[in-house]
Amino acid sequence: MLITSTNLACNPRCLKELRLLIALQAKVTVLAFNLHNWTTSKEVTLNKEFTAVTFHYLETTKKDFYNWALASVIEKMAGLFSKLLPQSVFWASVAVSKRSWLLLQWLKKTNCNPDFIIAHNPPAFYPAYWFANKKNIPFAIDVEDYHPGENLPKSVKNGVTTLMKSLLPKAKYISFASPLIMNESIRLVGPAIKSSIVVNNFFSEKDFVNIPIEFYEKLQLIWFSQNIDFNRGLEEMLDVLTDYEDEIALTVIGNPKQLFCDKYLYNKKNIEIINSLPALELIKMMNKFDVGLALEPGKDLNNDIALSNKILIYFQAGLYILASNTTAQEKFLNNHPSHGIITSLKKHELKKTLDFLIEKKNEIRDTKNERFKNSSAFNWEYESMGLVKQWVTILR
Repeated sequence: MLITSTNLACNPRCLKELRLLIALQAKVTVLAFNLHNWTTSKEVTLNKEFTAVTFHYLETTKKDFYNWALASVIEKMAGLFSKLLPQSVFWASVAVSKRSWLLLQWLKKTNCNPDFIIAHNPPAFYPAYWFANKKNIPFAIDVEDYHPGENLPKSVKNGVTTLMKSLLPKAKYISFASPLIMNESIRLVGPAIKSSIVVNNFFSEKDFVNIPIEFYEKLQLIWFSQNIDFNRGLEEMLDVLTDYEDEIALTVIGNPKQLFCDKYLYNKKNIEIINSLPALELIKMMNKFDVGLALEPGKDLNNDIALSNKILIYFQAGLYILASNTTAQEKFLNNHPSHGIITSLKKHELKKTLDFLIEKKNEIRDTKNERFKNSSAFNWEYESMGLVKQWVTILR
């Protein structure tokens, strides 16, 4: 059973695990949420792909008014009780999100009898542990972000810290989305974690094809994220790009947020906006571009130590990477120096870096095949072997 506090469209790691389990001929149940946002149509498509999977979706909005209202009240109470009872894992979990309580209520009523549970996202950690304990079965936790290091409300940050300290040692294994997230989590929890593995967010090698393309006169830049919005490192670049309208074109892909796009993107002749795409469609577009922008602002500890999907997709596609100077991205490009360049987000540094990229445009294009070949050893097929090994050990 896979449990997430979001859905598959919002959680590529959970989706990749599901595909891997199906390939191993496992019978899978997914417990997730109806988010009623830009992911809805994508989730419908994914449900059609996995006809053999049993899906259960809980409501997060007033559409189910009674449960929504009750969960909202309990979440408010949890903020108080988690202060009075700081060691209570239940109250810590509900203080993090009312979705934790909604998951627990569903699990208390279900007749589902899985052999193993994997929890994605902190609100799912305690419900997975509780259900696994009730059924006397193993459970695992995927830590995609270092949540105690995020800019969160104090009650939520304290709740996530309690969850990690209490539940990570009880899981059969913990998978982490970057080496630095694993190191920081072990520093927080201590040596009690049974088994830790790094599972970077690489994608399938089958998704990447190095197709020769017709090069454009302008240097082609790409940036993508789930949402096109503030505080993602993009605005600093956009402030500078106005001076390069004749030399550089930028494509931005994601769910456009009106205020941000009004201020920075609309009516710019060298910028194209494309709505959010499924991962496979997004990957297929990479051949059109020269440089991938991995502009993390380093806004908190998690942002500094995480490796985003974007930098890994650029890497696998053979694009030249322009990355901001977070600790994780500096470490990554130090290990792969021919694949990109590090910059700060200061205006003068960005201008200097863009000038360098324009000067090296032909060289960047000429060496794309070499970068693509170098990155071919890094893919989901290899990365997922650690997960398969864990599953075989647990279920044999």
